Amino acid sequence: MNRHGAILVVVLLVSILAVGCEDEPTSISDQQYSEVVEGDFAVGDSSTLTVENFVGSVDVRPGDVGIIRVVATRWAEREADLAEIEVEMIAVPGGVRIVTENPLELDDVSVDLEITTPSDTRPTLQNGVGSTNYVGRAEGACYFQTGVGSITLQLSADVNVAVQLAVGVGSINVAFPVVGEVSEQLVSGIIGTGLDGQIYAQVGVGTMRLVPQ
Repeated sequence: MNRHGAILVVVLLVSILAVGCEDEPTSISDQQYSEVVEGDFAVGDSSTLTVENFVGSVDVRPGDVGIIRVVATRWAEREADLAEIEVEMIAVPGGVRIVTENPLELDDVSVDLEITTPSDTRPTLQNGVGSTNYVGRAEGACYFQTGVGSITLQLSADVNVAVQLAVGVGSINVAFPVVGEVSEQLVSGIIGTGLDGQIYAQVGVGTMRLVPQ
């Protein structure tokens, strides 16, 4: 994760220097055409969820026991571009892997992912540009990475996790007491006992929030 994060930050900073200040990425409201792809996957205890999304939003919330449910919405400014947006949902040993791609590097396209999982599912969520929102228990090792955008983690009020959080350009807001190092761009320490899980989260450019549910 650290290697990919470093690459993302370098690429993003080079892009910012090259183009200067510009508008935010195209919003969903600007993209007129959409298409929905859905999938349900039976999983066992302590399943895993891996997401690699190029642009859009990733929302993960608790759902039914034994099922990971995925609703992927492709968005495009031109209807013909919808078919060129790749969305792959794969059952893998112990969980589910979701990958979205824009192989033709089309402008003004994105994918929004709405996912429900069993409460003990361990997430690895990577989003190139956009927002990532996670609601859950954060048990075991949990990974979150966004190039440009935001990460919001809504955790139980009595959460017990170790955290490693970093933002390259932007800020971090943690609404829990943290024992350790806390600054606007780096948080490293424990919340509660720190024994139930580990959260590793990184944003290249943007914001990060850890808040109670």
